[in-house]
Amino acid sequence: MTVLSSASKSRGIGHFPALDGLRGVALIGVLFFHAHGALPGGYLGVDLFFVLSGFLITSLLLAEHDNTGKMGLSAFWVRRARRLFPALLSLMPAVAAYGRFVATRSELSNLRTDAIATLGYVANWRAILSHKSYWDLFAHPSPLEHTWSLSIEEQFYVVWPLLVMLALRRGSRKTVLAMSLGLLALSIAATAILFDPENLSRVYLGTDTRASGILAGAILACAWGPGSNWLAGKTRVLDAVGAMAVGVLAWAWWNLRGEDPLLYHGGFWISELACVALIACSVHAENGWIARGLAAKPLTLVGTVSYGAYLWHWPVDVFVTTERVHLRGASLVAAQIAITFAIAALSYRWIERPIRKNGVPFGRPIFVVPSAVALALLLVVRATFARPEPPPPAPPPVVAVPIPEVVTFRVMMVGDSTANSLGWALRSTQRKGLAVDLEGRDGCTMLADTCYGDAWADHVKTIRPNATIVFFGGAFLHGITVKGRWRLACAAPWDDKFESTVQRRLADLKAPNHDVYLATLPYPLGPYDSEPYRKETDCINASLRKAAAANEGVKVLELGARLCPNRECDLDFGGKTIRPDGVHFDIDGARELAKWVVGEIDPEVDAGTLDDDGGQARGP
Repeated sequence: MTVLSSASKSRGIGHFPALDGLRGVALIGVLFFHAHGALPGGYLGVDLFFVLSGFLITSLLLAEHDNTGKMGLSAFWVRRARRLFPALLSLMPAVAAYGRFVATRSELSNLRTDAIATLGYVANWRAILSHKSYWDLFAHPSPLEHTWSLSIEEQFYVVWPLLVMLALRRGSRKTVLAMSLGLLALSIAATAILFDPENLSRVYLGTDTRASGILAGAILACAWGPGSNWLAGKTRVLDAVGAMAVGVLAWAWWNLRGEDPLLYHGGFWISELACVALIACSVHAENGWIARGLAAKPLTLVGTVSYGAYLWHWPVDVFVTTERVHLRGASLVAAQIAITFAIAALSYRWIERPIRKNGVPFGRPIFVVPSAVALALLLVVRATFARPEPPPPAPPPVVAVPIPEVVTFRVMMVGDSTANSLGWALRSTQRKGLAVDLEGRDGCTMLADTCYGDAWADHVKTIRPNATIVFFGGAFLHGITVKGRWRLACAAPWDDKFESTVQRRLADLKAPNHDVYLATLPYPLGPYDSEPYRKETDCINASLRKAAAANEGVKVLELGARLCPNRECDLDFGGKTIRPDGVHFDIDGARELAKWVVGEIDPEVDAGTLDDDGGQARGP
């Protein structure tokens, strides 16, 4: 993200420190949203960036036309390229290194395409056309996931000056204002028409639908931009409006999650209107307390390096994880933010500012820039070619023909994909006579009938298990819409629906000589290790215990307490991470937990039949 600061003065609109502070506020919101959802609505900082860009770029274009009677589009685009492109190119070697040394084989193709789309400033449309959900960014993170917003801004920088120039040739500033209002109405209409609760990415990432923020800033520039007298001397009025805007944004950033339908039925536009109010305070009430607060030195310093920090923060978050640095929670977030700002400061000092002021340090730009782009592409493409498959391990020597084992205890796993991952760990214990049937379904919840139907009762009749374990380790990720509002665990409508449905479905599992265990959730880790998710996990576990109590004979398997005693979760076992992605179990890492589960569900299991590694003991 970028908006102009001190460079604006030479173009005739002056420098407003409070606008730098607003950039700092926007960046802080995004950083804490990406910090495992610590600020649920912090993604709206992107909208603040959009409104700022629309306001300042339009103000620059109008000021230049007022001063010279024309618009130098070539010079404008060169300034934009100097401001944006060098820092982006400097990120590509790091992306190439990630692809070469860190990314898994399954990530390489997407990473290469993401990099090409980012350099072409079409990352948002790449995500839409590949049907990627932005709200799954924590589950399957790409280091370039965040560049969709940079693409929208660059598309604006290319197209908007042309439209402004055409409008000014046919009219005046009022013509630009009318055009901005008309396009804003079209953007709002597009959002209303294209909104689909099952496919939010089209509306969230689309240039047409997200143009509303940029156009709101452009409207402010046309009507009450720098130099306007209409708002002069209205400091108290602007401060009062600004205070209300702060309240609106504080509520939205703390409460309005990205999947909430309210966001797409007015939430975006109200948030953008609040951003417009704060910009007006910053420009027309510099002595007011809102502008003075935003002009505080810490905020302006953050705003100064906001572009570089935005570029680097998500790649840092993707790489600096609990598994790599053995930090978690607030300590992990602090480390990620510190590394981000260290890189951003170096980028600003040695790359962004020198090139913005003086251009490329050597050679002719017409040759240097294409060569730098080609080199960046070469690095990324070369680093992301699929690596050859490692040779398969040699088969162990055959020492005896195994005798088929008789199944003496059968376990059925039902729930979501985490149930299956736990089931694989149970299989790895090699408990003699144990059979584990995996009947979990990816994305299954107790919130949608399509996930389970009547299959559980059929499975009990067909499989005839001795015990069934019900486990929904990913339940905290799912929500429902109630009266137009997005609800998650800990909201009464969600809890009631989840609890009542679990109660009904547990009845389907009842059968003679069959024990049913309802497993509690451990706290999620990795990208989900945050207090809001922990609170939701507590609420889900409370609902699970109530559902079990309402069904006679159903037992609670305190998996959550076993894995996370005293709210501190075990991270690894035997050198293997127990839950590599923070939710699903690793076969080797979860062996110790699996031994405990087997002992809980089968009282007759002989502890001596399990060796220290979770395998079957070899007796004489």
